Amino acid sequence: MKVLVTGATGFVGQAVVAELRARGCDVRALVRSGTVAGAECIQGDLASPALAVAMDGVDAVIHTAASLAGDAAQMMRDTVAGTESLMKAVQNQPKPPRVVLTSSMSVYGADCPAMSVIDEDSPRETRPELRDGYTRAKIAQEDVALAHAHGAELWVMRIGAVFGPNRLWNGHIGASKGPIVLRLGSAGEIPLSYVGHTAAALVTAAMTPADGVEFLNVVDEERPDRMRYLSALKHGGWPKVVIPAPWQMFAAAGRALSFWKGRPGLLRGPVLAARMMPLRYSNARLKERLGWTPVIGFEGAMAQALAEERA
Repeated sequence: MKVLVTGATGFVGQAVVAELRARGCDVRALVRSGTVAGAECIQGDLASPALAVAMDGVDAVIHTAASLAGDAAQMMRDTVAGTESLMKAVQNQPKPPRVVLTSSMSVYGADCPAMSVIDEDSPRETRPELRDGYTRAKIAQEDVALAHAHGAELWVMRIGAVFGPNRLWNGHIGASKGPIVLRLGSAGEIPLSYVGHTAAALVTAAMTPADGVEFLNVVDEERPDRMRYLSALKHGGWPKVVIPAPWQMFAAAGRALSFWKGRPGLLRGPVLAARMMPLRYSNARLKERLGWTPVIGFEGAMAQALAEERA
């Protein structure tokens, strides 16, 4: 297969390119600048004429490009407008390529009952205006992709908290300052997805026919709670101190400070609940539709990531 990867220089994008090469695929990358090892690089972005050149003759597109930084307006503009341009370019091809969209587990609603199971049939957030900018952009990204699918094969991959070398912190743990971590809560699972497993799922989707539009949650088989995660992370020498605190305490503080419009996300109810509510997650459909299986357990993945950081 010939596969176009957007965002190929990013954390997930680099892993996707490596996985495609390992499976013998021809890889094309749309990049703003520089090169990507093992890929034919087309210089440009999703708003440039280079997109049509990059799209020509590919069998599938793995769309990992998205804005993870900047203000909410920038994330919305880059993520949503870029996806709209991509989907329009897909439809302009004589034979539209299969599209694999990297969405996020964050699109699910923040008012799920404690310890409920989040699967592909769980409701999406109905009040995105109360969530953080990243979540709002991801919800809008899904919407624009669906609006422009027009019969194309589209995998919407709702990925959990991706971790790997130099990316071992995630917002489901709590808050940190220097060597100290404030761990909020202990029950429930962190919706982890090891970067190698994430890439394997995305590439397998690119190689698998979709029944129109299909949604898949991408989370690991082993999904530790916060205590287990921090215990494994400590093998890398950080954090030095972990202070447990009930997340409900932050919810109460947020209500008391509701007059403060610029308060941090952990003091805003819907954002706090989305990150800290004790929940469980299902990857049953991922295994059923793609035959996905993990190649390494949680502690092994953490040890490998820490070793690569030290190398």
